Amino acid sequence: MVWRVAGWVLSCCMGFAGGVHAEAVPEPVRGAVQAGPVAGAQGMTRYANVPVRFVREKAQAGDEVAQLELGLRYLHGIEGGRDVPAGVRWIEKAASSGMPQAEHELGALYQMGIGVPRDAQRAVEWFRKAAIQGYAPSQTALGFAYENGTGVERNGEKAAYWFEKAAASGDGIARESVEAGM
Repeated sequence: MVWRVAGWVLSCCMGFAGGVHAEAVPEPVRGAVQAGPVAGAQGMTRYANVPVRFVREKAQAGDEVAQLELGLRYLHGIEGGRDVPAGVRWIEKAASSGMPQAEHELGALYQMGIGVPRDAQRAVEWFRKAAIQGYAPSQTALGFAYENGTGVERNGEKAAYWFEKAAASGDGIARESVEAGM
């Protein structure tokens, strides 16, 4: 279960198994990431195929989707060198505007300790913000947090609540947890 959770969080968060922290990622998690991202990964915005200079202009003008895209590109090193601190800053800007996908990505960064100190409580705070807005990947992340007592007190009822909300939105991982009796 722990490897499934870690793999899910990492794959949602940009797939770093081949990047910055690959040596710190346990083999079962690397395998889950290499199988492909679940949601929220780089390339999932309307700016995915736009040249970086245009994305940067939009981001600097306050477009939160462009800010998220630019942050993910910096984290991945796409169209230039990898710059994790800059990536985190752009994702934080998008998240502070209330964009659920960016809030989720920032939560995943805190969960894994990528570019920020590992902090399960801050991860849960960001996941909760996105989950309340109906963002299924964050609802699933909250389900796992409550199921495992990661960043919050273990609570089966709250875990089931968040898994059920995410499953109702079509999240397959949450559906598996609901079907398994969580």
